[in-house]
Amino acid sequence: MSKLARDHRNSDVIKIQIARKELKLSDDDYRAILVAKGGQDSSKNLDYEGRQRVLDYFKATLGWKPKTASHGKRPSRPTPSPDKLKLVRRIRAQLISLDRLPDTYADGIAEQMFGVQFYEWCTPEQLHAVSAALGVQQRKKGVPTQ
Repeated sequence: MSKLARDHRNSDVIKIQIARKELKLSDDDYRAILVAKGGQDSSKNLDYEGRQRVLDYFKATLGWKPKTASHGKRPSRPTPSPDKLKLVRRIRAQLISLDRLPDTYADGIAEQMFGVQFYEWCTPEQLHAVSAALGVQQRKKGVPTQ
């Protein structure tokens, strides 16, 4: 079994176990569903089609809805307006030239200078000031500026 197939199998088995707990199925009911839909008495022994039939049964017949994972998704950055896009791109280029500093570095500058949480929320004048501060940092480190 390839690593990808094993990962999908493990993911499906975990979903089945979560559904079992959320639906509060007794052990006998759970085993009966596994045998009826997948032909096995353990979710680990089910093949791909069996796992899908069990999950489909939980969703369609018993009304189980899987919850989306919110722990792994990284929060997205604010989208700058078109009039600020050129300045935001300049700031990101400056951050890259400074040893690939994260956007949060520029956020810290904007927070300290203007009390704004994200530098993308700054006005164009404030973005010029953030860019100037990064320019000073570039000169201190001897990074070529453009």
